[in-house]
Amino acid sequence: MLLTADIGNTNIKFGIFDKSDLIRTLTISCSKAKTADEYGVELYSLIRVMGIHREDFSGCIISSVVPLVTTRIDEAVRDLLGVEPLIVGPGVKTGLNIRIDDPSILGADLVCACVAANNISPAPLIVISMGTATVWCVIDKNGSMIGCPIAPGVSVSLEALTNNTALLQGVSFTAPKSVIGKNTDKSIRAGVIWGTVCMIDGMIDKIEKELGEKCSVIATGGLSKTIIRYCEHDIEIKENLILEGLRIIYERNKKSQKD
Repeated sequence: MLLTADIGNTNIKFGIFDKSDLIRTLTISCSKAKTADEYGVELYSLIRVMGIHREDFSGCIISSVVPLVTTRIDEAVRDLLGVEPLIVGPGVKTGLNIRIDDPSILGADLVCACVAANNISPAPLIVISMGTATVWCVIDKNGSMIGCPIAPGVSVSLEALTNNTALLQGVSFTAPKSVIGKNTDKSIRAGVIWGTVCMIDGMIDKIEKELGEKCSVIATGGLSKTIIRYCEHDIEIKENLILEGLRIIYERNKKSQKD
């Protein structure tokens, strides 16, 4: 089995693959305060509940946007599973042509998402990642990643609004029927949810106009199910896109080592 780990700013999402089949996902909170031992205990507890043993794993691959936590997960996996994790970064074969000013600055999670998207949909492509930030990765007709506009994520925007306004309380992520809010709660939800929907649809229109081509569109991330269903464009939701990209990258590097 293969253990994949997507380390984000808020959560760490693990995927367990049996060959090409994703058989289980596990999510724990991401904290710089946790030690490698603490991460190891959490991961061990989760896999034991599933009836999986450390001997069942033959490899591990990690993508991360939090370097400090990367080190601790790497150590935890080595101690727990006895395998050396492959960490997505310079020197790792991804098969993705990145045509931006400095390819090294592209987040490993976005690289994985683009690799998986290229594997399941025809280019040109727009891959929307909805997490702490909302990112539109643009893949041209040749399968090359050529850029990515970035905006604050939905939860970040909502948290900033409610935390910095004394009279506003926490609100839910459900869209009101009307975009014209008639009370505080509905007004905030209309602005945040419907505003994000309009932004996503509008950015797709702008990207397609600039490319001069219609694009396949794939969305991933924790809030994609909440927001994308309200969009006017035909957008496919792939909740585990990054984990799938990690599996593909791992297999490419394993094959490269054999060759």
